[in-house]
Amino acid sequence: MTFKLDEALKLVDEARIIQLASEVIRIPSISGNEKDVMEYAIQLLEEIGVHVEVHGSTERPIIYACLNPEAEKQVIFNGHLDVVPIAKPDAWSKDPWTPLVEGGKLYGRGASDMKSSCAVMIHLLEILKKLDLPISVGVHLVPDEERGAAEGSRILVNKIVAGELRRPDYVIIGEQSNLQVRVAERGMFGFKIKFYGRAAHTAAARTNGINAIAKASKGVLALEHHIDKFHEWIGHPMLSVNLIEAGTVSNQVPAECTITVDRRLIIGETADDVVAEVTADLDKAGEGDPDWNWEIIADKDEEGNWKYTPANYTSPDSDLGKAFIKAVPAALKRDPELYVTWAGSTDGRLYRQAGIQTIGFGPIGKYAHGPDEFVYIDSLVQMTKVWVALALELST
Repeated sequence: MTFKLDEALKLVDEARIIQLASEVIRIPSISGNEKDVMEYAIQLLEEIGVHVEVHGSTERPIIYACLNPEAEKQVIFNGHLDVVPIAKPDAWSKDPWTPLVEGGKLYGRGASDMKSSCAVMIHLLEILKKLDLPISVGVHLVPDEERGAAEGSRILVNKIVAGELRRPDYVIIGEQSNLQVRVAERGMFGFKIKFYGRAAHTAAARTNGINAIAKASKGVLALEHHIDKFHEWIGHPMLSVNLIEAGTVSNQVPAECTITVDRRLIIGETADDVVAEVTADLDKAGEGDPDWNWEIIADKDEEGNWKYTPANYTSPDSDLGKAFIKAVPAALKRDPELYVTWAGSTDGRLYRQAGIQTIGFGPIGKYAHGPDEFVYIDSLVQMTKVWVALALELST
């Protein structure tokens, strides 16, 4: 592999990466309006001469493109070309839709999340087309990731499960991971807690009323704390109270107050574990309060079990994990590191749920979803080299 890899790494072109990334950043593609950027990506892929299929809808195309579609093994690189809106344009010191290279950084909406990675995927196919590897290497370029993937990766995965689209052996997610290997993602359990009081006129608040907002406030403080658990592949769990609803008119003590909780789970945790922990926290908070009354509200399945998404992972000891463990030092001359930090979910969860080995490996950047978003250009180059080394490793 050494000689072939050395030759392959010489094909990694920083200027080409910047050019491709800049071109896709320049095309606004806020979720729901991805057509133009997807059509441009289709054009680029067709120019390379790879097999290209378009799925989804006319307005929201989904791209499946690959080299060697008939090869026995296949690795797919997944990336989304939709971005979030510009929340406050005057907070940007640069035009978010005009890519700018400055100080080793590429600025623009989507530079970090994750148009630059998608551009690298296209460049990767340009490189690998010259190497004639005995493996199929392809891309799933999708819309709608920022809104949950129903019109993007979920469509592709559903087609894979139904046997309507080739099932890849391996999937790489190009979301930012700081050049670390991301083998796991936290699960998700969303639920509400309703606190009960007793309505009364404000004038009688201290005699007849029981203020549900006051009860909920005590509950929120009881829940907002660090959870002392840790998994070496994924880090700590997280709980955050993100919505609160109460009251009908300004002169009435509210009888009910509902909070919405977003709980992220680590490997080994279940929804039942979370409910037990929340119950313990709230029981302790209500000790000695005769008017302490609340209930947890969440969806359940037909068997009465809580609906939630467990943490998902691909073991470092899997074939794909072992390939990364070899590819990173081969390309970067350093040991690989696991990505264990406070990070949200990616479309990788969908592939893992379908039983496909899936690992994330992406660049270093800052301010995704915020003003002056950027990605470090040298990290894009290093990421490309690792991806090239990975493709060669999986070809053996």
